[in-house]
Amino acid sequence: MANKTFPAKLVLIGAGSVSFGLMTINELMRCEKLNGSELVLVDIAPDRLQRMTRLAHRLNETWQSGFRISSTTERKEALPGASVVVVAVERDRYRLWDMDRAIPAKYGVIQLESENGGPGGMFHTLRQAPLLLEIAHDVERLCPSAWIVNMSNPESRVTLALHRYSKAKSVGVCLGAYITRSNLATEVLGCKPQDIDIKVGGINHCHWVMDIRDAYTGEDLYPEVRRRIETVDPSWEPLSRECLRQFGLFPGPGDGHVSEYLNWGPLFIPPSRAGRAAYFTEREEEQVSAVESLIAREGPMREEELRPLMIEGAMHWQTLDIILSLLDNGNRYVLSLNVPNGGCIPNLKSDGIVEIPAIIGADRIYGLPVGELPPAIAAVMEH
Repeated sequence: MANKTFPAKLVLIGAGSVSFGLMTINELMRCEKLNGSELVLVDIAPDRLQRMTRLAHRLNETWQSGFRISSTTERKEALPGASVVVVAVERDRYRLWDMDRAIPAKYGVIQLESENGGPGGMFHTLRQAPLLLEIAHDVERLCPSAWIVNMSNPESRVTLALHRYSKAKSVGVCLGAYITRSNLATEVLGCKPQDIDIKVGGINHCHWVMDIRDAYTGEDLYPEVRRRIETVDPSWEPLSRECLRQFGLFPGPGDGHVSEYLNWGPLFIPPSRAGRAAYFTEREEEQVSAVESLIAREGPMREEELRPLMIEGAMHWQTLDIILSLLDNGNRYVLSLNVPNGGCIPNLKSDGIVEIPAIIGADRIYGLPVGELPPAIAAVMEH
């Protein structure tokens, strides 16, 4: 039973993105349980799509996965019969991201990320929600039993739109909690991420570590975090550390994102952190060049070549856990998903989207109760 495969039809919309496409395709290809599945790559940019299709074939050969691979610029051609539809889409990503930051700043509202919270997050939502809903309505018609696994930002707002205005089954995925765990482990506690367990509650890109323990003994590590964090270089996450002092809990996944939800947040972050769109544009160009070189080279691709090109150093994503559990009822536990609250955080709106731990079973995702947030934090999150 352990070696049983679960061939499925998986559709990746926005697959032309080097960062999203490489990470997701590589994880799917390496999973033996998915050997023999069908993979359809969708992107509206033919050149990007062609590149990632070539990469998918190379990864298929490297991992001997037996995937049946195709690609199309028309998602309606791809969706019929799909089991899971993974979505990571944007419109003119970096140019408009800079505008999301610059326009509020012109009127005195300073945000360094301007992606999920505040006015920049609102502009972003107004572009993204209609696009995601168009995809969801196509899923309703063409593959009504499929799940949408959304990786598009602004995660909490887009996921809310999907749940309110679509009948398609959907969940929002973000790497944030794994980044927070890694930061606390490596920067504060001096251990490996897998050595600690955290429970987070809040909203995407502004979750709060409600519990932190030794993964093997269950020892409460929050007292040690509070003690050791005072010895860490003061330039490391100054806003998150101030939140720990003021609110009693450490937020994540990093100062840039957390500051979107706190109007005083930018006071703790150097202005040099602004304008990250230029950084990501340059990084994407480097990734594209490296991927083209890998595709052109003969022979199997090596993990040490792929890892530096992946998001957050190929840190664990929940996407594969979700896909497998929906197919094999694996009841896998993940550190966080974006799901309707439903009382999991009692002092936030029941119909709001929260970021909490979850278990994924057969065709069902179970958000786990984490209890009330401290009143001051709850007030910020509710707003």
